[in-house]
Amino acid sequence: MISLDDEEQSFKKYFESMPWFALPFNDKSCEKLARYFELRVLPTLVVIGQDGKTLHSNVAEAIEQHGIQAYPFTPEKFVELEEIEKAKREAQTLESILVSGDTDFVIGKDGVKIPVSHLAGKNILLYFSAHWCPPCRAFLPKLIEAYQTIKAKDEAFEVIFISSDRDQASFDEFFSGMPWLALPFGDQRKTSLGRTFKVGSIPKLIAIEPTGRTVTTEARNLVMIHGADAYPFTDEHIKEIEAQYEEMAKGWPEKVKHALHEQHELVLTMRRMYICNGCEKEGHLRSFYCAECDFDLHPKCALEEDKRIKDDNKLEKAKPGEGWKCDGEVCSRA
Repeated sequence: MISLDDEEQSFKKYFESMPWFALPFNDKSCEKLARYFELRVLPTLVVIGQDGKTLHSNVAEAIEQHGIQAYPFTPEKFVELEEIEKAKREAQTLESILVSGDTDFVIGKDGVKIPVSHLAGKNILLYFSAHWCPPCRAFLPKLIEAYQTIKAKDEAFEVIFISSDRDQASFDEFFSGMPWLALPFGDQRKTSLGRTFKVGSIPKLIAIEPTGRTVTTEARNLVMIHGADAYPFTDEHIKEIEAQYEEMAKGWPEKVKHALHEQHELVLTMRRMYICNGCEKEGHLRSFYCAECDFDLHPKCALEEDKRIKDDNKLEKAKPGEGWKCDGEVCSRA
């Protein structure tokens, strides 16, 4: 073990549970090795071959997912494991990922048990989240809005909350504000689902199609960008949405002037995510942007002002009708 603990007591307590060797606490080699192997995350498990060369920079995830089957951590072994995983993905069904022994249900409100078999044939979102997580709480209203819109159009759709809350009370409070289903708090299936979908951060949203296969593990980004329009989250559907957006953008000017940012022109720019300085709402994909001032406007906000300015200019240049005169405030008969 290469310890990065700050306190020796923590090091000793942690090391007591391990059946292997360790460098001494606070050994200078610890930081040197962390730099050498370009340590980015913990835990990191580096494999050194018999010749002293690095076989793999981090097999922690492989061991968590495959256990002893990952040994001896060679490139050939990882190819073999990938083939096994590919076969599992192709054979995946909702029951294969959500049923474990006699545990074959999810819960609704008041703890009502819903058999997994009742969800087969539906489009499902697996929602990994927790009350203690600020990004999860921020994303929840957006997901609820999308859920209600989709559900109104398609009953063959459901969301299942998979909690990382620390106690039952936190789970109950968070789940009470959700209109969908959940795994019970502390359910062991959370661990296997986390491994299957490689959930390293939350919130995480996994889309499952009616056959039970995975559509995408990045449904959260799609909901953030497209809302309910992203449904059913397939690559083909997202490409259609993006093509429509591209077609719409062809008619937009490359630059606009705006009263909210008179010092510079705003340039039409690709922006994955931003907050509009006009309406203060979230925006995606394209913004009328000033890089110097880090100023964003939704195309809608920017173009409404651009249209008003052009209309005003047209009015200023327009000649009064025959027999009329205009003084700036009103037009009256001459």
